[in-house]
Amino acid sequence: MDSKETFLKLAGKPLSDKFTNIKSVKIVYDYTEKKLYFFNSVLYKYHHNFCHDVLNFSDDLNYFNDISYNSEPTRILLLGNLNYLNEKDNWVLELAPIDEMNTQLIQFFYQQVAQHTFFKDRLKFYLNTPRLIQLKEDGKLKIPCVYSDFMFQNITEQTLETGKAVGILRKYDLKQYPKLQPRPDEIIMINTTPEVLPRVKGIIITELQTPLSHLVLLAKNRNVPLYADKLAWSKPALTALEGQKVELIVSENGYTMQATQKNVSPEQPVSRIVLKPDYTVQQIVDLNMPLPGHPADIIGSKASNLALLKIVQKRVKGFKTPEHAYAIPFYYYKDHIQKNHLDKQIDALLQIPVDSTEQIAKALKQLRKAIKQTAIDSSLIQNISHILSQQGQFTHFKFRSSTNAEDLKGFNGAGLYDSKSAVLNDPDKTIQNAILEVWASLWNERAFYERELFHIDHQSCAMGVLIHRSFPDEQANGVLITRNLYRDRYQGITVNVQKGEASVVTPDSGVTCDEFYVHSFNIPGHELSIDYRSTSSINDHKAILKDKEIQQLYHTSLLIEKHINRLWRTYHMCDRNMPLDIEFKLEGSDRELYIKQVRAYVD
Repeated sequence: MDSKETFLKLAGKPLSDKFTNIKSVKIVYDYTEKKLYFFNSVLYKYHHNFCHDVLNFSDDLNYFNDISYNSEPTRILLLGNLNYLNEKDNWVLELAPIDEMNTQLIQFFYQQVAQHTFFKDRLKFYLNTPRLIQLKEDGKLKIPCVYSDFMFQNITEQTLETGKAVGILRKYDLKQYPKLQPRPDEIIMINTTPEVLPRVKGIIITELQTPLSHLVLLAKNRNVPLYADKLAWSKPALTALEGQKVELIVSENGYTMQATQKNVSPEQPVSRIVLKPDYTVQQIVDLNMPLPGHPADIIGSKASNLALLKIVQKRVKGFKTPEHAYAIPFYYYKDHIQKNHLDKQIDALLQIPVDSTEQIAKALKQLRKAIKQTAIDSSLIQNISHILSQQGQFTHFKFRSSTNAEDLKGFNGAGLYDSKSAVLNDPDKTIQNAILEVWASLWNERAFYERELFHIDHQSCAMGVLIHRSFPDEQANGVLITRNLYRDRYQGITVNVQKGEASVVTPDSGVTCDEFYVHSFNIPGHELSIDYRSTSSINDHKAILKDKEIQQLYHTSLLIEKHINRLWRTYHMCDRNMPLDIEFKLEGSDRELYIKQVRAYVD
């Protein structure tokens, strides 16, 4: 490899979509011939294609994989990918996640590639699996190595949601002016993640995101093109377009934006979606007991899904669900609103024109305050206190939102509402305050506008409360999707996990989590392939989860998916099979796996 020009002529797209805009050339070292091959990675998409056509290897793929990815010192072939990170002119050698190449061969392979390339000592070796990370930690790899965060931080662009949009380009400096109030016909450029995402045509953001962040989930839910470009704010070509009508096109490989004469698509009239809450149930629901026929209309989706998880827990071993779980049905929220005459305040709020954002924000704030400051039914508090005091193991409890306006077909609702904590017999963290805070969050500004965007009738929305013991000793927390988001050819899971209680879906600026995908090449019983995209910035690059914990997550989550989809049909909550969005925790010194929440993943 004598020049960058030669590399670019041979380069193709990596097989995995975990990074955007990385060029990659496949490499084969033939031990028999003592030759290193850099080959056209568009013409030959897979290593096997090249080895079969050029090196005359067998066309039996299983045989090829057996001899090409093992740990034997007598391997005939060494396979890898040479990745180019354009921003800082970095070159990184990567093995397939399934490759068990031993330490001696890794170092030999690295030296061969470095020796036969023009950049030589600038080559790095990519630690993309738990096995390789451990080899480095044990001091066995004596070559320059980088972790996934090196790859992640050295890319400047990231495709988050593909699509096309026409709108007026506007820049909003949210770091100085955090209140975001664009018009619906705008394509916005923002320099940090907003708490509330108003109706817009498209988004360019200067912060990289995880695929499971709330911003990405909202964009997917709305089918809004979303792209991260760390340098967009200072690009003269984009700045010159500000205030003009532009067309934004986001693809898997990048984005384009240019001035256009195309029309901005008008808002299409859509019928209001009127939900059907059931206010007839007037007792606390024990989630360990059998559910009524339409539970989401009584206690909300979140509480209903936890109750279904408890059914699955009896059928699938290997995980726990939060203990002492109960739900306060919609009846008590409705009763609180009516007894305190807050329904009139809601009526007045809904008379305000939806584009009067400041007036609506003020009215929502007043309504939330009124809900929290008005008297709550004392018998409800006494009943909850009595139920939770029947056990002596836990004193700290989580009170979580559970509405009928989330987890709907085409409407995810992630991150719209609030959860609060309460401690038994604590004068400050009271059960009363926790319930009132959760009820009030039905009228969060972000929730109001998301429902408005999807034409959901606010008057038909109701808030239940999910209660379960809290987790004071979290060793790790995470979110997984029962789909391989980066190599959709293979069934698998995509995992975001963070150390302790640090948030995965709304991280602090600059904080990264462990992010990886897992699959078995669609072969039952095959060894799992674990491929990291980023590592936690608060865990010193060490893998948060152990291999056996990742395997447990993989097998358990796919079984949960199968059972939950069956139960959703039984309880009239979903009419087709859906991948799952699962929240999990590892709790205590024994690192017990708890599945905290499950919902449909809408892509």
